[in-house]
Amino acid sequence: MNKKIPPLHSLTWLWCSLFAYSVLFGLLQKLLSSVPGLPEGIVLLLSCAVASAIPLLWSSLVSGEAPHFSSQKASLGTLVFLISVALSGNLAVMVLTPVLERVWNLVGFTAQAAAVGEEIATPLLAIYICIVGPVLEELIYRGVVLRRLLPGGARQAILLSALCFGLMHHDLYQGLSAFWCGLIFGYAALHYGLGTSIGLHIAGNSIAVALPLLRQAGTPGALATLALVFVPVVIAVTGGIRLLLKRRGRKRERSQAGGSSGVWSNPALWMLLAFDTVYLVVASFTHR
Repeated sequence: MNKKIPPLHSLTWLWCSLFAYSVLFGLLQKLLSSVPGLPEGIVLLLSCAVASAIPLLWSSLVSGEAPHFSSQKASLGTLVFLISVALSGNLAVMVLTPVLERVWNLVGFTAQAAAVGEEIATPLLAIYICIVGPVLEELIYRGVVLRRLLPGGARQAILLSALCFGLMHHDLYQGLSAFWCGLIFGYAALHYGLGTSIGLHIAGNSIAVALPLLRQAGTPGALATLALVFVPVVIAVTGGIRLLLKRRGRKRERSQAGGSSGVWSNPALWMLLAFDTVYLVVASFTHR
């Protein structure tokens, strides 16, 4: 049976709404950051809330309904496995960062901000990172982008929504982590619903915010930090091996990759990807 590919004009408006979101988000951050005494948390909350309205409003007004996500409930074990895989990916990026930094340093650049990951988030910033950001980002990248791309194939939809999500962060190392987590969140949304991906996103960001606090809590904090680093890796590896063994011998389902040309050939998509890539490079790399 042939898949029903989303109309070109529909996807064009989708990419245009994301482009407007990305441009407005970055512009508002620049403008609001120049206001004396305005906290970073307020800057991000206002920028995200205003910019997010564009793709969310477009999605609510566009004619025709996108496919619905599965209503299947995820077990506690599945949730723990998914968040462990996401955290393990973040850890891999942390391990890879010094290696990449050595490469950039050879040509006189760095892509790592000073004291990255060491800052203690203010209450407003924590609210943005742990609640508002995850909710709005999941509504956009899984609730809008992923759902609108599903008719062209589930794998392609997860991959492309994660790619856009990663590039939108306009930071090399955050973007790598976001891309990996976007794959996990996309899988979770598709199989267990949008609420599950939102919950995983909130959990992952909350752990990231908690880590600097734990590092300052002495020996108990150090042990908790070690557990948050070591345990997810063990769960992800053992769970992954178990899945591979479980699926071994089964017939592979045919890849749902139909319609890729109708998506990837869209000029509006490449405009979005080009803008976010250039923004990411300019914002990330600085002379040493």
